[in-house]
This record gives sequence, structure tokens and C-alpha cells, in this order.
Amino acid sequence: MGSLVSVADPRMHQPIPRLSQPAGWRDLPIAPVDEPLVPVAGLGARIIEDPQYFAMGLPGSLPGCWVREDVGRRLVAAADSLPGDLVLLVWDGWRSIDTQAALFHAYVDDLALQYPDLARPELEQVARPYVTPPDPGHHAPPPHLTGGAVDLTIAHADGTPLDMGTGFDAFVPEAGAAALESIDMPARAHRRLLFHALTAQGLTAYVEEWWHFDLGDQFWAAVTGGTARYGPMEAP
Repeated sequence: MGSLVSVADPRMHQPIPRLSQPAGWRDLPIAPVDEPLVPVAGLGARIIEDPQYFAMGLPGSLPGCWVREDVGRRLVAAADSLPGDLVLLVWDGWRSIDTQAALFHAYVDDLALQYPDLARPELEQVARPYVTPPDPGHHAPPPHLTGGAVDLTIAHADGTPLDMGTGFDAFVPEAGAAALESIDMPARAHRRLLFHALTAQGLTAYVEEWWHFDLGDQFWAAVTGGTARYGPMEAP
């Protein structure tokens, strides 16, 4: 599950507010900007990477993580704000459409075993809150395809993640960003620290997944009321 942290930070005592779903995100326009992807490995000593989908051997996955340039700058600022020797540990940033398709269809297959009476279209609707369908189009690309979405946690300098209450990609109610707010436990303090470090830099938290944050994509625009500026990107 991850280790505990002994350092204190006032952000650990600041509740995560009630978060909104990015409702209607697929219908929001994108005003694209010319901004490159940058490697997470080059962002500095306080940001490390562990590309989970490459380790799993998923099609289209890369041996390193990449994000948009402005996302990278803000991650550096968030990491520099962490107490002690804590660092940001990035699991995924830009994600190919092949990797997105593999994740989506594998999750739908898992759901089919849990709910054998549901038809495939119904199962896909159940999957949508956790894994975006692999639409490669320019109108509503999956957030990770834009390079504006990032999956990450806080870790010790040796890469050991903090206890966040659930693992990465745990598609359960407890994985919701604010799901632990009524429970006094170390994982709640750790989630709060992650949330406030990232949102202070302008990123938005995805309500269903404590590890997922957005900037400049349609998820972010739906929550902030801003204009999406990140469309789909080719592989770096």
C-alpha cells in the first residue's frame, strides 16, 4: 500500500473540498497551442518516474513518462513545495491511443466477469468513469493523449510511495480523491498533501482517482471554466 511519512505539513490538515465531475468535457472546444512534450526524467531531482504501463508491457507504452512543458514546470514547483526529502513519483503522463485501448478493453473484460448479465455497451458505460474510451479524434481525445493529464503520488527519496489508502489504478470507491475525508488516518493526510501541492500550481484533481491530475485539457476546462488548450499529441 505504501509507507507512512513522519514529517509534518499544515496542508495535511486542510480538507480536500467536494470535487465536481468534469461533466460535459467531450463537448468543450479546444483552442490548441504549440507546446511540446517534455520528459519527466529531465524535470529535476525531486521528480522521479516509474512508468507503470511499460512495466506491464502494454502496447504503445513508453519506457519513460512525458508531459506538456507547462505541466512539467508546475510539477517542479509542486515538488519543491514538499516537506523534507519527499518527491513526486510519476506513473504516467502522455499515453498512446493503443495503451488507452488496452486499458479500456481489459477493464471492460474484467467488468464482464463481475456483471455477466450486462451487455457490452452497458459495461462500457460502467467503465467510463475510470478509463476513458480510446477515441483518437481531435474533438474529445482521452486526457492522457493530450499530455495534460498526469498520474502520480508522493514518495520518499528512495522511491517508496506514501500510503494513500489504495494502490494506483484501483477502480473502487475508496480511490476517489476525497473518499477518505471522514476517516482520520495517515493516508488521508498524504492525499491532502498531494492534492494541495498540485492544485496550488493550477492543476485540477479528478474526483474518481486520487492520483490523476489535469492541466489544460478538457477535464481541466470542465472543472475550471477555462478554455482547453491541449489536443491530442503524437508520440514524443
